[in-house]
Amino acid sequence: MRLWRITGALVALTCGAVAQDLAPEVILLARIKAHLREELSHLPNYTCLETIARFHRESVHPSGLRRKTKPKMEALDTLRLEVAYSDRREWYAWPGAPSFREDHPAAFIGSGMIGNGAFALTPHNLFIADVATFTYRGEEAVGGRTAFRYDFRLPGWMKPLQISIIGGAGAAGEEGSFWVDPQSLDLLRLETRAAEIPAFLPLDAMDMTISYARTRVGEHNALLAEWADLHMIELPGDESYDRFEFTHCRMFHTESVIRFEADIFDPEKVPKDASRTVAPSPEPKEDVPALLPVTVRLTTPITENDPVGTPIEGEIAGDVRRRGKIVLPNGSVVRGRIRRLERFEQGRYFIVGLEFTEVKANGGSLRFYADLLSIDKRSGIRPTLSKQVLVRGSSSVSGGYSVATEEITLRELPGVASFFVQGTTFTLPIGFRTFWRTRGLIR
Repeated sequence: MRLWRITGALVALTCGAVAQDLAPEVILLARIKAHLREELSHLPNYTCLETIARFHRESVHPSGLRRKTKPKMEALDTLRLEVAYSDRREWYAWPGAPSFREDHPAAFIGSGMIGNGAFALTPHNLFIADVATFTYRGEEAVGGRTAFRYDFRLPGWMKPLQISIIGGAGAAGEEGSFWVDPQSLDLLRLETRAAEIPAFLPLDAMDMTISYARTRVGEHNALLAEWADLHMIELPGDESYDRFEFTHCRMFHTESVIRFEADIFDPEKVPKDASRTVAPSPEPKEDVPALLPVTVRLTTPITENDPVGTPIEGEIAGDVRRRGKIVLPNGSVVRGRIRRLERFEQGRYFIVGLEFTEVKANGGSLRFYADLLSIDKRSGIRPTLSKQVLVRGSSSVSGGYSVATEEITLRELPGVASFFVQGTTFTLPIGFRTFWRTRGLIR
C-alpha cells in the first residue's frame, strides 16, 4: 500500500480587510506563514538520509475478539534512502546513487505500507499552496516548550490525500494541528489525519505526526523535519506503523546539476523553467572509511536547558589509522547537533540524542557514518533502562500475575548516540566520550 500527497495552488484566497481590522491570531498566522515560506524556500538546497522502520499487526481473528490484549506489532524491515525536494515533489534514491530517479519510496519495497510527504510536501500544502482553513487554539506545551497551536482543514474535494491500499484507492480530506515557537515562529510539530474517507475505501484511520528542529548543515542552521510517525488502520483491523528518521542532512552545490529523471541528462533538453524541475547536485563529500574504531570527546557541555537542534562539537580522541596511515588525526573537530532531549518517566530521566554528521580532517570535511558501540560509564548515564512490570501468567498466585523485568531500549541510527540520563537536571561535561565503529556508505 502507498500514501502520497498532492501539492499545488488549488484555489486563490483573497481578503479585503485592512490590517487594523484583523484579529491578533490572524495577524500572527500571517507572520507564521511568511516565516515558514521563507524557511521552506530553502528546502531544495538540502538532502537527508531517511531511515524508515516499518511494523505491522494483523487484525484479531473473530475467534479471538475477547482477548484483552492486542498482538504485538511485528517488525517488517528497515529501509534507508536519500530524500530530496524539487518541483513540489519529493525524490528518492539509494544512498550514494548518482541521481534521484523515483518520486515515491514505494518503488524500493515489495510490500507493506510506506508513504511520502513527511520531508516537505505536507508543510508545502499548508504554508505555500495556501489552500487550508485555520483555527487558532491558543498556547499549549509541546516537548516541554510553550507553543502556539492552530488547527487546519483541507476538505475532501481538494483531494489533498491520495491513498492506495489493497482493496481500493481514492482521495480523502486532511485535517490536523500544528505548533510553532512563540519567539522564532519555527514549526515544532505537525499532526495530520485523514478526513472524509470515501465509504468504498477499506480504511478506518490514517494519521501522521512530524517533528521539526533546527539542523546544522555546513555553516547553515536549517529548519528541517527530524522524525515522523505514520499510522494506518485498515478494515477489518490490520494495523501498520512506519517510523521515519531524518539524519545526515547536507547541502547541494548551485553550480552543478543532479538528474531527477531516469533519462540520461542532456543539457540541450533542459526546459526554460529548469529551476523548477532540476535541482543542484549534492555537495561532494567523502565518507570516513568503514570499520574503524573512533572515539569522540565532547568539547561543548550540554545541559537540560539546551533546545533540540543546538549545534554541538567534539574532537577525535587519538589518531585513527587505516593501513598505517592516519585518516583522522587526534583533535580533529567533529560537528553535530542535539537531536533529542526530552523528559521521561515522569521527569525522573531525560532521553538524550547526540547526532554527529561530519569530521573536519586534513583540510577537508568527511561525512561521519558510524554505529555507536558504547558511551562513557558515568553515574546516572546509561544506554538502556530496566523497570518492573506485571505480566499475566497461568499461576493463581496474586490473581495470576507475576513481576517481570522489562528493558527499555532506544532506536539505533547512524551517527546518533542515544541514552538515558537520570535526574531532574543534568550536565554532560566537556570530555564526555562516545565510542563508535564507522560503517562507510550506508545501504
